[in-house]
Parts: sequence; C-alpha cells; structure tokens
Amino acid sequence: MLVVNYLIEQLRNSATFNKSVQVAPAAILWTDIDCQWLSAMPYIKQQLPELIELGKYKPDERTGPAIWVKCAIAAKLEECKLPEDKTPIIYLPGVGRKDLRAIEQCPEYLQPLAELQYRGCWWAYNTAGRDWSVGSFLTNPKVGLELDLAKDTKTQEAILKVLPDLLETPATKLMGKKLEAEDFYSIVLDDPIKDILGWLNNPTEKAEQWQGSKWDIFSQSCISRYGFEPSEANMALALDLLCDAQGEWQGVWERFEETASNLSALVDRLKTVVPSGLAFEAQNYLSENLRDESVIEDAFKQIAGSNRENLKQTFTTLWNSHQPRQDWIWSQLGFSPWLDILEQVTIVLEHTEIPFTSGSPEGMAELYTSRFWQADAAVLSAMAKAKDIHHQQLVSDVLAIIYTPWLERVALNFQEQVRLNGYPGEKQLKETSANYSVGSQVIFFVDGLRFDTAKQLENKLSAIGVSTDLTSQWSALPSLTATAKAAVTPLADLLTGLEDNDDFIPALASTQASFSSHYLKKLLAERGWQYLDGLETGEPNGYAWVQTGDLDNLGHKQQLKMPQYIEQVLDDVVARIRGLLDAGWKRIKIVTDHGWLWVPDGLPKGEIHKSLGTNRQRRCAILKSNVQYDGLVVPWFWNPSVSIAMAPGISGYVSGDHYNHGGLSLQECLTPVLNVNLKKNTA
Repeated sequence: MLVVNYLIEQLRNSATFNKSVQVAPAAILWTDIDCQWLSAMPYIKQQLPELIELGKYKPDERTGPAIWVKCAIAAKLEECKLPEDKTPIIYLPGVGRKDLRAIEQCPEYLQPLAELQYRGCWWAYNTAGRDWSVGSFLTNPKVGLELDLAKDTKTQEAILKVLPDLLETPATKLMGKKLEAEDFYSIVLDDPIKDILGWLNNPTEKAEQWQGSKWDIFSQSCISRYGFEPSEANMALALDLLCDAQGEWQGVWERFEETASNLSALVDRLKTVVPSGLAFEAQNYLSENLRDESVIEDAFKQIAGSNRENLKQTFTTLWNSHQPRQDWIWSQLGFSPWLDILEQVTIVLEHTEIPFTSGSPEGMAELYTSRFWQADAAVLSAMAKAKDIHHQQLVSDVLAIIYTPWLERVALNFQEQVRLNGYPGEKQLKETSANYSVGSQVIFFVDGLRFDTAKQLENKLSAIGVSTDLTSQWSALPSLTATAKAAVTPLADLLTGLEDNDDFIPALASTQASFSSHYLKKLLAERGWQYLDGLETGEPNGYAWVQTGDLDNLGHKQQLKMPQYIEQVLDDVVARIRGLLDAGWKRIKIVTDHGWLWVPDGLPKGEIHKSLGTNRQRRCAILKSNVQYDGLVVPWFWNPSVSIAMAPGISGYVSGDHYNHGGLSLQECLTPVLNVNLKKNTA
C-alpha cells in the first residue's frame, strides 16, 4: 500500500454510519487551518474523485467558493459531477473547525457551508476537533502507519516539502526505522521508477511540475537506463516496454504491480497495449485479460438449451484454463469479474453434485452446517459479483439450471424427514430463550440472518479481531417474523397462541393482547432488560436487547437483486457490535427469527384452495378447522391446536417471488446463533 491509501481509507471511513437508524452524512469536512495538505491536493484529488476544495473558482480542478461547493455536493453542477456512490469530501484550506461552529459569527465566505457541520461529519484527529496534521497522520497508531519520525524542525519541514512524493511512496519503505529530513528528500531525488510511473500516469502534469533541472535529470535517466525519451510521441513505446518487463523494466513492472491501484490513468492506457510476437508474458497485458473475460461471458450467453451436465463440462474446462488469472494484477484491480463469477459457479456445481440425504432432520442439519451451506453462499456471491443488470440475468439463468433443482430436492427430502420424524425445533427454542440471564450480555437480533450469511458475518467479525462461536438452532414454525421473532426474545415464556389466530402473532398470556413492539419494550423494562435503540450502548453490566440489520426487509424489497446488498447490511451489524464492545459489553449473542429461500428463477407456484386456509402466506397458510389438506401440516409454535399447511418443496402459494420464507426447508428453518465472547483487538 502507498501512503496515500492510508489517507483514502481514513477519510472514507469517517463517513461510516448505521443505515438502520442514521441518515448518510451530506459531506465529510476536512479542515486544514495551517494548509499543510495543500501542496499535495492535485495528487490527492486524482485518488479521491469525490473530493472538492474550497477556494477560487477553478472548476477544472474541482475548486470553487462556498456556494459552488454546496451546489457540487448537491449534484447541481454539470461542470463538476461527483461519484454518486461516495460521500463528498470538502477540503477547507486555511479553515479551522471553530470557524464553522457559530453560524452568526462565521466568516461570510464560509456561511453557506456552516450548516454542513450538522448534516455532515468531520475528519478530525480527535473528539476535540483538532485537524489532522501531516505529522500526526504519519505517526498515529490508529491510521496504521505509525512511522517513527524525528521531531526536529528540519524533518518536519522536509515532510511538507516532499508531501506529494511522500504520498506516492510504498509505506513499507518507510516503516521500521527512524526517519529524518534526508530520508524524505531522498524520496524525491533517488526514485526514478516512481517518476517513470508518475509520468506514464499523468505526463502533462509531471512535465509542468518538473520543469527545469528535475525534468532534465528525469529525461536523461529515461534515455540512458530505460531506452526511451519521455515525450507524448513515445508514450506507446514506453507502455510496450513496461508490459514487456525486460532488463531495467522488470523493476518498473514490479513497482507497477505494487502501486497500480493508484495509477488509474496508466491502467486505462494499458487496455490498448497488445503483445507483439509469439513469446510474451500474458499476465502483463490487460488486453489479454479482457479477451479472456469475454470468453467466459460468451459461455454464459450460450446456455440456451443446456442442461446441468453440459454446463458442468463447459464451466469446469473454463475454470481449469482461467484459474491462474486469479494471481494476475488485473484480478486484484477488479478487471476479472467474470473469473470471480465463474469461481463461484464452480463451487455451486461442486456442492450440488454431492448427494445430500439423511435419515432425520437433525442429520440433514449436521450435513448442512458442515458443508452444504457453501452452495447457498456461492450462489449469493455469484449474483453479488454481477453488477450489471444484463450480467445478473445471465448468472441467474445459469443458477436456475444448476442450483434450483438441487434446492427443490433438498427441501422435499427435508420435508419428508419432518413428516416421518417430526420437527425438532420446539423444545430447543424454549430451552434457549430460558438461558438468556447471563450478566453483561446483549441479545442482538438480526432479522432474516440465514446460516450462510452468518458465516459471512463471522468472517467480518474475525477481520476486526473479534472471537466468535457459530452454532445453530431451529426456527419456530412457521418461519415468519410474526411467529419466530417472539420465540427468541427473553419474553417467550409470557406468550401464548390464541385458537382463533389468523395473523401468526402470539398474544400475552395474561391479557390476550397481541404481542407488539410496544409490549416488547415494556415487558423487557419490567424484567430489568435494556432496549438499546439506535446507537445506544446502555449499562454494560446488565442485560440488553438490540436489533440492527434487516435482511428480511431487504429480500422482500429487492427480490432478485437482494444478493447485491447483503454485505452492506452485515457491515452495519459489525459496526454496531464494535460499538457495543467498545462500550464495555463482555458477551453478545446474535440471534435471528428465520432464514429464507432465494431462487434465481423464482419460487414455483404451489396450490392450496382458498376454502382451506384463513391466512395464505407465500410459503404457508393457517388451515381452517376440520379441513383436510393433502400436503405437509405442522402445528403452530404458539398453539399446537392451530394447524399450518406448508407449501411443498420450494414453491409458494403466491407466485412472483425470488425471495421469501415461512415454509419448511433447511435454508428457512435452521437458523444461526453467533456468540461473540471476546474482544481481542478492535483498535
């Protein structure tokens, strides 16, 4: 990573917010009262297309007065379009945080921006609002650089003088030693490879920046050591030499691989460079990678009339041929999306090829949690990697052939085991909710956290140093929020089901009032539990209920596109957990109400006559008294006298859904329990 990558990460992370309870910040405010970062702003803007600067009107440089900046972040300017998927960053040279605090005392030229302190967020060194100086950024452990800088004036001055070049320097070259003024000046004077890559990335800017002796030295070095004269006419030659990577250029190529993520213009130029002759290193040519990507895409386009065996042969052959490209720099830069999708499709093929049978629901659950969840995970991952709507359709068409029939077989097998052996969930759930009284514990509810998505959440928590233990339990039936959420609350023993129920919602045993969010909060308080709303952290020595992350609502809303957004929801959950751990909570138990089915070609239509059911959901229905139903019938969790008809296989009584739940399948009923026991290191 280059030093600038640490800066990018810190700036963008300052806009992190909880999507469940907060509105996205309108902008990130970067105050720099001493103008320490100003000299490097042209380079920083190349790396951060969402960054705009307060100053004189120069739209080509994304710089302008306050009212212009305000219009830019509101997407009202044709001359300055910022990325829609990034929070705008406003760099404020010569401005301190206190200059914006009191609107009535704010300098006139800043007044249009003053209200952004309430709608936006700050990039500040600490809660007191100090600016990030360059020195504090380089040395602060939370940034990740933690460089050892000499504190003398010469060193501090040198850092600011070479800041643009310093930001382009690999961080590893600076770590592990005491850095003094001479170390920073050597960055400018002794790195011709960095200069070549900088020129290839932006020749016009570098020619202007290096006028005089610096350009003469650079030009002579290129001619004598690298075999080309730096000019616009010789750009194609230099690009050919870079990709050929022979002699002195081998070192240039290796540095390019280290820093390519910061050389977007150069990478774009390399799309047109094609190898000459028969002997060449294919991995050095982006054009070769793009050609290989087209081969995979074409295979997805040609599946009409194919069956599973044809696809298995096609995709296995493709994977064996293209797998080495995963190690190419182009894959790391995101230029191999079809290779990533192909990998996930081969995983789906692998896990759906193996027989998945057992003599009991518990046996099937054991097989699923040990292996077969990976089929579901790979399906979601393949769809998540298909960003274009046309690509999504191609991927879902393939998955409909290799995944949907497997999903149907597994569901029917599981339903047969339940018919023969009974559903194992009722006793387990009652025992689980009775064991919540552990000091300093949060019960953390995530709506619709399926087992495979819990595995993804487990990996995210591990990445921030949090220890977890993933187990499973059975959902209350039917696997609907109305029924199953109440069963995992600490209040389950206070609830019952009424005989004439028609909405799957349990009632308070004492009053027969329907259980609602009002009673959830009220009864938790009566039992000494805290209900932590928003980002509240409460008293960490007690008991608390938290709910963050609504995968269920996401699925109902997005349907086919649901996999695209799962990671965002899980990131919110991780952020909320981190906040609770930082506040002093020792244990967090993550629970959910149900899982769900996601079917690439939609849930097939199941049939139940309207005269049989009183509440017909997508995957289940309450049966009227004394009626006969040919399909699978299970008792309602809250009152066994109420009978629930289950849709067969993966079908739905109402058509048109790619996502739904409420039925009987491992994906819907075998839910995760994730115990967060230890905060190793969340710094």
